[in-house]
Amino acid sequence: MNMIPDWQWNEIQQIGTDYSNLSQVEIYDNRMASFRDVNAENQEMLQMLGLAAGSAVLEIGCGTGRFARYAAAAGLAVTAIDVSKIMLDYVVKKAKDENLPPITTRHSGFLTMDFPDASFDAVVSGAALHHLPDVWKLVALRNIARILKPQGQFILRDVVFSLKENEQPKDCFDRFIASFNEQVRPNAIGHIKTEYSTYDWIMEGLIKMAGFRIISKTNPFESFFVYHCIRIGDK
Repeated sequence: MNMIPDWQWNEIQQIGTDYSNLSQVEIYDNRMASFRDVNAENQEMLQMLGLAAGSAVLEIGCGTGRFARYAAAAGLAVTAIDVSKIMLDYVVKKAKDENLPPITTRHSGFLTMDFPDASFDAVVSGAALHHLPDVWKLVALRNIARILKPQGQFILRDVVFSLKENEQPKDCFDRFIASFNEQVRPNAIGHIKTEYSTYDWIMEGLIKMAGFRIISKTNPFESFFVYHCIRIGDK
């Protein structure tokens, strides 16, 4: 593994909710599935990618591994990484419980992953890049481009704020919070207050600067965007 510079952002630090055991992760996993059609989201991503069986796909910030497990069941060679060791333990356990092909896991993130160049046909990341400040998002995106094969694909799903004409940031934040039910609303408030989601014009500039072309951009939920990208450069 490469030596980490003294000035590098510590992506292993805990941002957001911490989980200390597998039972807590199980509760979180079930809660997420209760208000999102996760299988439909995963199916949509696989359809976007259109990968052949056996293709190498990486999920960054895998969390409970819903996509990683879905992709493994579909016959892809899956690697899943996360900065939370307990999440990786949960992914391994669930893959075994569900009789899935083995999923390779690694304790690392956008900045610390050190896979060889051109290792993967596709990379997917959902609601994880916002844990990095903007200055580090570019470093992360360029690292993703590096480990993708030429013309490799990247799907980014994340909270990204988009201001309407003559709208103030406060109005956008209020719309985001109001889009959640009362049970989840405190998490949305905490997200705005303590995490690092950015604006669409910044995100799209970073994606392009990292060496990607945006194939499609969709907005399935309030202040949540899905970018389907293809690697076009060597940055």
